[in-house]
Amino acid sequence: MPIRHTLAILETTCYGGKVNDVTPQEARAALADAGNQATGIRRTDKQYRPILLGIAAMYLGSAFLVSLFPHGGSRFAGIALVVIFVGGLVGTLFLLLRIRAYSRRGIRRFTWSAFGFTFWNATVVGVSIASRWWGPHQPGIHFFVSAIIGVLPLLAAAWLVGRWR
Repeated sequence: MPIRHTLAILETTCYGGKVNDVTPQEARAALADAGNQATGIRRTDKQYRPILLGIAAMYLGSAFLVSLFPHGGSRFAGIALVVIFVGGLVGTLFLLLRIRAYSRRGIRRFTWSAFGFTFWNATVVGVSIASRWWGPHQPGIHFFVSAIIGVLPLLAAAWLVGRWR
């Protein structure tokens, strides 16, 4: 029995004054069904893993292209960056729209993962600029190394998604 039917039965029996009409077996069945539905929703939280990995791949792919052509020396790099960003955005939105039910805990953890990545990445960028690790006189590989360090929270969050219960 779908959960909405179970909740509708419980609502009509509780608010309708017919609480005594529910047998213990029906109540146990309703609670077991609600528990099964909640377990299914918690399982969908694991679908955040490919989204986080897709964002990390977009980030590293664009950083790799920028490090290959640090001073904008190629039209190929600009077109490839647009393809990476548009493809990553479309792919991420497709994966997000595939998830039919979100648990509060799952969306909260996903949001905190994205926030952690943003904060860590801003810190890495700030330190790279302040320490002159990035600069016009530095090779482009410095940018890519900073991107690898900056993407670590996304990779850690993607690894943790499989461990969420």
